[in-house]
Amino acid sequence: MYAIAGATGYVGGLLADELSERGRDVRCLARTPEKAEKRFGGRCQVARADVLEPGTLGPALEGIELAYYLVHSMGRGSDGNFVERDRRGAENF
Repeated sequence: MYAIAGATGYVGGLLADELSERGRDVRCLARTPEKAEKRFGGRCQVARADVLEPGTLGPALEGIELAYYLVHSMGRGSDGNFVERDRRGAENF
């Protein structure tokens, strides 16, 4: 099973599509699972996870053989400190 953090983004979505088309089992990690479920229509598993909430990562990554981290937080929050959020998310992951 492969996991993709950032699967609802452009690159992550393309990767999830490609892997699932190749017959790989894919779990898409998403802050908003409904968005990922709508995007992937059952082709991939979806797990609620947020790289800025470390407690959500363990269950979402259980049983994962390979994980892709394709997350950036530029548009998240209004304090403009996306570099710090990106660093923290990557460390959590």
